[in-house]
Amino acid sequence: MNRHFLSFLLGCLLLASALSAQAQYVTVAPRVDDINDKDVSIRRVELTSEYTIIYMTHLSPAGPGSTGRRRNPFTIPLPGGGSRNTWTESTIGFQPSSRIYVNQGEKSYKFIRAENIPPETSRVVEPGERVDFVVYFERIEPGYTVFDLYECRDHGSVRCFNFWGVHITNPKKQQTYAQRRPTTPATPRAQTQPRTTPRTTPGVATPAPKPAPEPVQPAEPAVSENVAITGLTRDAKTRKLIGATLTYQLLSGAESDGNTTSDSVRSGDLTGAYSIPVDTRGRYVVTASRPGYLSRTDTLNASSRSVARDFDLLPIEAGTKVTLKNIYFNVSKYDLKAESFPELDRLAGIMQTNPTMHIRLEGHTDTVGDFDANVELSRNRVNEVKRYLVSKGIRADRVDTVGYGPSRPINTNRTLKERPENRRVEMVITKV
Repeated sequence: MNRHFLSFLLGCLLLASALSAQAQYVTVAPRVDDINDKDVSIRRVELTSEYTIIYMTHLSPAGPGSTGRRRNPFTIPLPGGGSRNTWTESTIGFQPSSRIYVNQGEKSYKFIRAENIPPETSRVVEPGERVDFVVYFERIEPGYTVFDLYECRDHGSVRCFNFWGVHITNPKKQQTYAQRRPTTPATPRAQTQPRTTPRTTPGVATPAPKPAPEPVQPAEPAVSENVAITGLTRDAKTRKLIGATLTYQLLSGAESDGNTTSDSVRSGDLTGAYSIPVDTRGRYVVTASRPGYLSRTDTLNASSRSVARDFDLLPIEAGTKVTLKNIYFNVSKYDLKAESFPELDRLAGIMQTNPTMHIRLEGHTDTVGDFDANVELSRNRVNEVKRYLVSKGIRADRVDTVGYGPSRPINTNRTLKERPENRRVEMVITKV
């Protein structure tokens, strides 16, 4: 018998043996929101009194040069010196450190064992080969109907069996878990105002305070004639030139006292071109907006030369995804810094203008520190962003949240410059 038939036969035996475990609830071909490796799928999820049993299939791509999930490198010496890296056979395995998470990382369930797939990466798979295997985790508590499976972090040529949003049948037991009682936040104590009246001594005249010296006004920096902030406004998907409103405000400069008013210009509907006159050298915040599009904001330094900046606006439609800029938290904390409020106020304004719009906030961290702690941190951060939006009048059911922790980096995450890029909050429009 060939290897493919033996693998299929073993998969059938595994399925038959597991069926005898008297599963309480069974979900066949569960809906999965997202997956890390398209070569693996979940065929069935069973919940027994003791385990969460997941039946999975890995189908190695067929054809010359195809590879499986993981590949083992080795070096071939070249004539005349030098060498090159190539790959041996593909192998698969399942990490014992994997976890199941529910409610965006609120609770986790440990890996117990696996059948027909070894730990780590020791099983060889041929091109086109199908491998059916079963993994056991601790039993998910009743009432949780969606879970995430984190097997490992991608590194090098290794792709992990990570799933997000696996929907299963798992009803809540009657009168088993009491709902959490909402806690009333403690009322902050009123702060005592500092004493401003000077102390006096009876019979002794109090000298009049000396007048404060007049502040010296710095000379206004000279700006060359015809200095401006210029650029184009475009549809980010079609690259078509569109008209938009550009609101600008001086943030710092000789005339800025922190309370400068904003002004606006309009880019041409056909040309997409705009020009903002610069009267005072300094830092300007510029926001481009158009009905039906997400606004974009940037901070520009206007010096003695003109500044060029194009704004590509994303349309408000289901599936649009954008990284929220200027969202700041303290290190390893989830409290929003005040610098984040302008960006979130703009997002709240967009949602108020588009009352049927629903979004999903996705939290990410770098890979420094404990994996489970990073997942929880990313979940807490997006929940904090959601609370802020709700405080601005956005209904809670219009904002979903999920914390991915370090499992979805956008770079190698190896340098101090790259790590901050992975600590981000992304917004996905799910409904308009």
